[in-house]
Amino acid sequence: MATDRETLLNMNKTTSSGVAPLMQAVLNRHLIETTKPVLVHTQFGQKVPIPKGQTKTITWDKMSPLPKAKTPLEEGITPKGSAVHITRITGEPNQYGNYISFTDQLDFFAHDPSPKVLNYNELLGDNAAETLESLAADVLSSSTNVQYAGGVTSRSAITETLTVEEVRKAVRTLKGNKAKKIEGDYICIVHTDIAHDLMSDDDWKMPHTYSDTKELYSGEIGKLYGVRFMESPDAKVFYGTELGGEFEELSIVKVDTTNNYLYVAEEITSTVASALAGTAILVNGLTFTISSAVAGENGGAYLVVSGDGFESINVDMKIYPGDGTASGKPVYSTLVLGANAYGTTGLKNTLENISKGLGSAGTADPLNQRGTMAWKAYHLTKVLVPEFMVRIESVSTRY
Repeated sequence: MATDRETLLNMNKTTSSGVAPLMQAVLNRHLIETTKPVLVHTQFGQKVPIPKGQTKTITWDKMSPLPKAKTPLEEGITPKGSAVHITRITGEPNQYGNYISFTDQLDFFAHDPSPKVLNYNELLGDNAAETLESLAADVLSSSTNVQYAGGVTSRSAITETLTVEEVRKAVRTLKGNKAKKIEGDYICIVHTDIAHDLMSDDDWKMPHTYSDTKELYSGEIGKLYGVRFMESPDAKVFYGTELGGEFEELSIVKVDTTNNYLYVAEEITSTVASALAGTAILVNGLTFTISSAVAGENGGAYLVVSGDGFESINVDMKIYPGDGTASGKPVYSTLVLGANAYGTTGLKNTLENISKGLGSAGTADPLNQRGTMAWKAYHLTKVLVPEFMVRIESVSTRY
């Protein structure tokens, strides 16, 4: 309780409006850690380097199994033997990259937020990992060995979620195709939404119940029936028709709850904006409709949406197509893998961090006004033996 003297004094406190600007400069700022992408899909392929100064083509050679030699040998007579058949699989890596530009004035005056928040290198590293993970997931989910949950015969007919029994069926297929295991087990890569469904299964076993002390892979969540399960938020999901005929997803950078506007990071042209009108979308597990869209770039484009639950939408959430492929629901790809099912290029000697300081452009930037930071990498993922991989397609209880 304040004393009489303290009451009489015109005491300046940290909460006083007059000195608030002084306190603003010494706020205890902390970097909000974003979720770091985990490279799951690239862990289990045949890793091949991209040699510098040689041909761009990457080659994998596969020898077909020899036919069974079930004819008894005759004494003193050499049998004919078998010919070796080699299948060559080739591909060419593509180059990917992204960059951030900044001005001399941002570099000079930026004080709030903290310099830690402007950690461009970390942001670009996360973007590189997320991009390469998604590229690998897209390729692996195009493999031809497909199993639809619930025993249906097409993606559009799927109504069932993923169960452990579905995974056991996939393992049966791999064993029948004589797919070898990876360090003693098959590998199953699931989306984080599907991991939730699996954990509701009575047959589920968490990692701490393992009978051995084998080190867990990156992203590993459990093991069951000789299968080790990995989860990735970048596992492939078939949402339906691309948004505006161009985007698989859109990234929310600002939410206007007064007008039901969702501002997006991607550049939206007037043509795409017109195509988006009337489109169903999925955000945070809920369905909305785009009433109209306004073209723009650098966070200036926005969607006007309608539907219940708008208050649940936050910055950094993703917008996905809402027409779906199975009764209006998105379909999830779950991969069950054996050894040598696919090949992928490693990041060694190919992932490059590029920094261009203010004025590094020479006469193109005579006043030292612009700088950039970037990443660049070559990448190739290729399905080698479709029989050693099963893609299970299912829906999720999230929708």
